[in-house]
Amino acid sequence: MNHANRIIWRWAERDFGFRFVSGSGRQTAEYYQAELPAQYYHVPGSQRKLAKARIEELDLLMKPPIAPTVVANPWHDYGNHDCQQITGPNYEPCLNYAGCLSIEEIKLRETNGVNRAREFIAELARRQEPAAITLDLIRRVHKEAFEDIYPWAGEWRTVSLHKGEGATKWPLPITGMDPVMQDFERQVLSRTPFLSNDDEAVCAFTAEFLGEYIACHPFREGNGRSAFILADLVLLQNDLLPLKEYNQTRDELRYLAACEDARVKKDYTAITALVAEWQADAQAAFGQPDIERT
Repeated sequence: MNHANRIIWRWAERDFGFRFVSGSGRQTAEYYQAELPAQYYHVPGSQRKLAKARIEELDLLMKPPIAPTVVANPWHDYGNHDCQQITGPNYEPCLNYAGCLSIEEIKLRETNGVNRAREFIAELARRQEPAAITLDLIRRVHKEAFEDIYPWAGEWRTVSLHKGEGATKWPLPITGMDPVMQDFERQVLSRTPFLSNDDEAVCAFTAEFLGEYIACHPFREGNGRSAFILADLVLLQNDLLPLKEYNQTRDELRYLAACEDARVKKDYTAITALVAEWQADAQAAFGQPDIERT
């Protein structure tokens, strides 16, 4: 079985990269696929990743290799029962269903999921009765995008986050994310569906939504992507074009600064200007410089 097929099998099985069991009683250890095909790392039975019945089921699928090469556990903080806390080296991928450390593979799976979520939003926007953005819809979109990768897809984060060295931090509130998201619902989501013949007003609301969503950072991963997917619903409901993703090479620094203005000052001026620019770019690319209102 080659490396690519093994990754596919692991994703399909959702086994966190399980390979075989060794030992008995208190000496029992579970072995998982490490970064290289012939390498494995072990996890004591006391830190079991999967239910015992599931381990026994998977153990029948593959015989233990002769003289396996055992390496250090590649995941950080393993043993913590919160899967959101368990990350790997370098890029820091979260523990995923495949136990996969391949950044390319993870990004491919994420791309496929994001495309599914976009299709769902596009279908929702075509409905005769405009749909509101609710907390349930936010969770559903995130789950649609990432449920094939992470076991906690669609669940509010349970860990603190930071982006880059010395950059923005999103501490986990003592009371958890529920009160934060409920406040977001009252302050922003309650105004959806946002419908207007004024494109500037639509861009301003879309910017506020993006700024407040990023300020909340509700999920362990995928906050930026899910924010843009949901923002597209507002735009499509107003006969504007979806933004997809901002130009990260051209606009990354401006976007991050605009998000900080929204997070720290609740100043949406900069992010509104960006949304308007991105909308103009989308319309120009579509060959439609101006949208006629009916």
